[in-house]
Amino acid sequence: MEWSRDDVHAVVKRSPDRVAAHDKEGWVGLFADGAVVEDPVGGPPARKGADLRDGDDELGRFYDVYIAPNEVRFEVLADVVQGLTVVRDVNITTRTPNGARVALPAYLIYELGEVDGALRVQRMRAFWELRGVTMSAVKGGPTSLIAMTGLTARMLRIQGFSNVSTYLEGLWRGMFERGHAAAEEFARAIRERDLAGLRGLFADDETRIEIEPGKRHSPRSVFDALGPGASLEIEAPISAGFFTAFRCTLTAHGARRSGVGLFEFDPHTRFCTSARLYLG
Repeated sequence: MEWSRDDVHAVVKRSPDRVAAHDKEGWVGLFADGAVVEDPVGGPPARKGADLRDGDDELGRFYDVYIAPNEVRFEVLADVVQGLTVVRDVNITTRTPNGARVALPAYLIYELGEVDGALRVQRMRAFWELRGVTMSAVKGGPTSLIAMTGLTARMLRIQGFSNVSTYLEGLWRGMFERGHAAAEEFARAIRERDLAGLRGLFADDETRIEIEPGKRHSPRSVFDALGPGASLEIEAPISAGFFTAFRCTLTAHGARRSGVGLFEFDPHTRFCTSARLYLG
């Protein structure tokens, strides 16, 4: 079946509505069996239908920990729809039962697929910075600290120690400011047509840069694809695990397009292994 942009977009737009309504069954129902939610990226993934326990699964327990007790609201700044993928630039505000408020800028990537004639989410990745959110909570006073303590206790009770341990690795394991700097260098190299600077971000000259869906370029060939006078502006980089996402605007061939960029890094070498721009 051919799915329109509106069909794909509609599935993703239902997610925050069902979160706000505390509709667990409706929210979980947006996901295909075997779907994976990485929220945040770098933390433990939650799979639908995996590791059944007490009649629930990882995705259901994820809902019980992070959504059920809280009031969660999404402010959508921009959406990019490419085929069966939707990328969202959002601000998420969570209010906990004791009144603590957590503001969270994030980039969300939804990958959809057809299941029994209907569209379902097969993978959702949320890019946000655990370290920054934790530091804000620490500085937020007693109300925020109590909320953070309650969240940790709920995670341990519902998800278990191993899950919490993996989640907390995000406080020290990842790219952090180094990923931000790489994104800035990528934009500068594009603007200045600096091949050496661009190549320095990657381990080799393989085709690792994707500007248009399905079309990959090497650091050398990307300048030809963009043409003379091309420029890239980025803002609000966020590093989650070994990924860095950022808001971006590309000017090329007389057109100006905005969206979200995503870098993936090798955990050992810290070189970029892929760079992709999702542009509207």
